[in-house]
Amino acid sequence: MSQQGTKPRELRPLPSADLCSGLMFAGLGVAILWVGADYSLGVPSRIGPGYVPRLLGVLLTAIGLFLIVRSWWTTEGIDPTVAWRPLLLISAATVAFALVFEASGLVPAILVSVGIANCATPENRWSTAVVLGGVLAFFAWLLFVKGLSLPLPVWSK
Repeated sequence: MSQQGTKPRELRPLPSADLCSGLMFAGLGVAILWVGADYSLGVPSRIGPGYVPRLLGVLLTAIGLFLIVRSWWTTEGIDPTVAWRPLLLISAATVAFALVFEASGLVPAILVSVGIANCATPENRWSTAVVLGGVLAFFAWLLFVKGLSLPLPVWSK
């Protein structure tokens, strides 16, 4: 049978990026609110285990609703290509943080993960990774070890 005379099938345009991300954020926020509904909020002077999840759920839902409303006025489309290099290197940086943290402590884990994540885009320079890693490691040490007195290993055991 001949295909002559038939129109080629037209591709539907993809929904806007704001609509898709708004639906994702709103859905995640509603799911967090639903899962954390049974946790107690506590009182302002002593917050309970449900305070942070509920706050996070409300914020994510609000961001999602904002993006959904914003999608009515924007026309930005979704780029269907996958950026494999950033995806793999950011995932590898997360895994490297967990592995190096167990073996060597907080500061080396931050330095290694920032170094790996820095390679995700070719525009980044090694000097950026060194400065960012040092600043991030310092403030993580200051916040978690000194400020909150968490018993985290800072350097190798």
